Amino acid sequence: MLKIIDDWEFNVLGVYNYHQPGPFDALFKFVRDNHDKMEGDLVESGVYRGKSLLGMAMMLKELGSDKKVYGYDSFAGFPPVYNSKDDLERFDDLLAEGLITQDHKDAVKKNIEWRNALSSQEQTVKNISSSGDFSGTSLDLVNKKIETLGLDNIILVDGPFHETMTEEEAHPEKIMAVLMDCDLYQSYLDTFTFTWPRMVNGGMIYLDEYYSLKFPGARIATHEFIKGKQAKLKQHPLKKGDFERWFLIKEG
Repeated sequence: MLKIIDDWEFNVLGVYNYHQPGPFDALFKFVRDNHDKMEGDLVESGVYRGKSLLGMAMMLKELGSDKKVYGYDSFAGFPPVYNSKDDLERFDDLLAEGLITQDHKDAVKKNIEWRNALSSQEQTVKNISSSGDFSGTSLDLVNKKIETLGLDNIILVDGPFHETMTEEEAHPEKIMAVLMDCDLYQSYLDTFTFTWPRMVNGGMIYLDEYYSLKFPGARIATHEFIKGKQAKLKQHPLKKGDFERWFLIKEG
């Protein structure tokens, strides 16, 4: 494996710098603390350009772990058909149902207003992210990064989740941790349905969009799925000004 140390090297290669504080601290600490205590591989749903996927694979190598990281993505951006539960108006429903706070809803409104002011297009789920519809990637790009870094512990699974998250495609038998970074309602549900039965007890699902100013479907899907399941929803401790970070622990 190529050894990179300085922050600029991580930036140039597009790798998450797990040596520095960042949004995935809770996930990386969980894996660092438990990789030799828990069975199972790792899954990332929503690879995009591979930043967090590559960082996780590199850290596992540094730890001397033989765990694999499975990365699921279409590498073509958002699907052509959207679920209505991804509409920005669904934040109103979340507030009415007590699933987000008024402060959260106010931040959503401000985010939309500011983005509308700086754009010639009305903000929708298709364009509200700074990455657009996430089509600015390719399987070839991520494979080139894997080759450059000399990593052999990544398995990429290319295609829509409903086609690739199946018994027929490459998949881990057991899972200790999942990074859900796939934004949309159906993508979250597909990932939950596929990974939950394979999760070991005590395993973590890191929910990158559970607190989001752009994608209400992720929180809707999370609450729909965990209803009646032995799952504990937890928030990573906040420092002043931090964005909220949430994850699930499987308890049975």
